[in-house]
Amino acid sequence: MACRASCSLLTAESWHTSNRFPFSIRKLTIYPSLNLTRNPLSFQIQGPHLLAPTGSDLRRYGQEGTVFAGYHYDLNFLTIHGRSRFPGLNIWLRNGQKIEVKVPIGCLLIQTGKQVEWMTAGECTAGMHEVVVTKRTIEAIKLATERNHSLWRVSSTLFAHIASDAMLKPLGHFAESPLASKYPPICAGDFVEQELAVINLKGNKGEP
Repeated sequence: MACRASCSLLTAESWHTSNRFPFSIRKLTIYPSLNLTRNPLSFQIQGPHLLAPTGSDLRRYGQEGTVFAGYHYDLNFLTIHGRSRFPGLNIWLRNGQKIEVKVPIGCLLIQTGKQVEWMTAGECTAGMHEVVVTKRTIEAIKLATERNHSLWRVSSTLFAHIASDAMLKPLGHFAESPLASKYPPICAGDFVEQELAVINLKGNKGEP
């Protein structure tokens, strides 16, 4: 995991099969756990993971500059981006540099979420990103049209979460960070509800 860049690449292979999700998440978690806290079991990841495939019809929404997902970070632990059928994902490095992502075939993009930032007292910041129709998207649309391929932009993203009843707080030596006070202890489930409320996605209890 590249904490400074808030993202890294991992070989994909059979990650997308349903029985591989828990294994993939556990395997991914071992490396940051060892590197950051020297304890491979630091992160309790038996959380409400969410697989969220999305589709966008580029025949209707293929104009350059069209925004599919505005500039944002993810509130979860790790976000695993599968390689989309069309380009358009941009990420921001810690130094503010914007990069248009090019995920190699057979690879995944792993991006840190807000829960990682919380447990590292800001050492690993939540990765900012967006999905927009770019010049590369337009070029890919033209090529797909020439080849009579589908113009649906399909991406498959897995949001890995810390267990809802686990306590989010700076771990290990991060608890001694001068920034630790910015990340007070909070139950992971409460943290998720708090973040959803900020972006008006929490809803009211009792709603269908």
